[in-house]
Amino acid sequence: MTVHGFGTPRTSASSLNTLPGLTVPNHVMTPVADGKVSVFNSWGGSNHVITDLLGYFTQS
Repeated sequence: MTVHGFGTPRTSASSLNTLPGLTVPNHVMTPVADGKVSVFNSWGGSNHVITDLLGYFTQS
């Protein structure tokens, strides 16, 4: 599974590796574009994903 800024190119590195039927918590830091992110599932099946925004960085 890969998480990246909405409308930006997806990286080839995954944000989370798991197997079907497992519940796996993870923490990902990714840029947000237009206030949105994209989540890509490379397994081709369905997943349940919960996302939370924990904070943000501003330009100095």
